[in-house]
Amino acid sequence: MSLFSTIRHWFTEAPHFNGTIIATERIGSRIQKVTVGLPNTVSGPFNLGSYVVPYTWGCVPRAYSVAKTDARSFTLLVSFSGGGTGARFFRDAPVGTATKFYGPFDDFPYRYGTGRPKVFFATSTGVAPFRMMVDEAVKEGLPATLYLGSPKEGDISLRDEFERISQDYPLFTFVPVLSKADPSWSGATGYVTDFITKNPTTMRKSDIYICGVPPMTMGVLGALEKVQVPKKQIFVQKFG
Repeated sequence: MSLFSTIRHWFTEAPHFNGTIIATERIGSRIQKVTVGLPNTVSGPFNLGSYVVPYTWGCVPRAYSVAKTDARSFTLLVSFSGGGTGARFFRDAPVGTATKFYGPFDDFPYRYGTGRPKVFFATSTGVAPFRMMVDEAVKEGLPATLYLGSPKEGDISLRDEFERISQDYPLFTFVPVLSKADPSWSGATGYVTDFITKNPTTMRKSDIYICGVPPMTMGVLGALEKVQVPKKQIFVQKFG
């Protein structure tokens, strides 16, 4: 779908609703976790891998993956490190703020029943759709690994939740990877792409999911091609 047709779909054909912020929380140093309540005319939960397009400030559309969803609400992760218009809106919006949302759009589903391990690659708030996908991999009893790239330790999204899952379910491995780590950091450093060439056999036998900034996405795709991962096992969140 082209950018033009995507935007036209957002504003002429897509379902839309007015949502209200019911909770907002700073997590880490530059991420806002925002929970939006649904109106009575709309019910969740949304499908895994869905995203929504809020019309921030009443005129600026921005696309965000859904991190969590239930019958009456959904949660977004918003990074404001770059100072974008949508990010500033959610960074500063108090509980009770209402805005129009288009969607949900569902073009990044979790693939059930393949029997293959799941490997997730994300940077920053790109981890949002993987929060629930990790739960589904656990329910399927499949090995799963999440590589989450961040600049600093304080930027690791949903760290406590993923660490708790890894403690409760040994088949899930959480690997935060810092590109600008402080000397005190004892975990992985570098970039998430480093782990593809280190684990080529695992990559070839797994379903691979990718969500994050374009340079990371292109880097992961290039590294997967080099180790000959079948394209049918690679899935990318493209926001339409």
